[in-house]
Amino acid sequence: MTYQFKSEVTAGDFWKLTMSRTYRSVAGVCNMVFTVAMILFTAKFFRTSGDLMQMLMLFGCLLFPVIQPIAIYLKAKGQAKTMPKDVELSFDDAGLHVTVGKEKESIGWKKLRVANEPGMMIVFSDARHGYMLTNRILGAQKEPFFAFAKERIAEAN
Repeated sequence: MTYQFKSEVTAGDFWKLTMSRTYRSVAGVCNMVFTVAMILFTAKFFRTSGDLMQMLMLFGCLLFPVIQPIAIYLKAKGQAKTMPKDVELSFDDAGLHVTVGKEKESIGWKKLRVANEPGMMIVFSDARHGYMLTNRILGAQKEPFFAFAKERIAEAN
């Protein structure tokens, strides 16, 4: 069995991944607690505060629900620009075969790990590097491919 995909990662894909990981972490919980606390603090003290304090309270209320996602999207746009556009990924019994232009690399299943994230799947080649396959790219092959990859990784280890 062989699966082939053309990797087309957008800024929106990077943004979704970062936001998902942030809000599933301790930092995300802290962000939510801070935002709720700021909204309550602002509701209680807004009228009796000076202009500078009112601006700071509004900034605090908008920091995590508005400003942070915009900043993450701007960073994601930069990441997307650095990604090569002609990446082809091929998976077979031997592992992953990556083709970028005329360059080719093969990675055995023993070195790979697969994570099923919301809206995408990530095939990690090491702890910090991987290949993002969005639901848009995977289509109807998502579940069969995930089962195939998990089985091959289990066999290799």
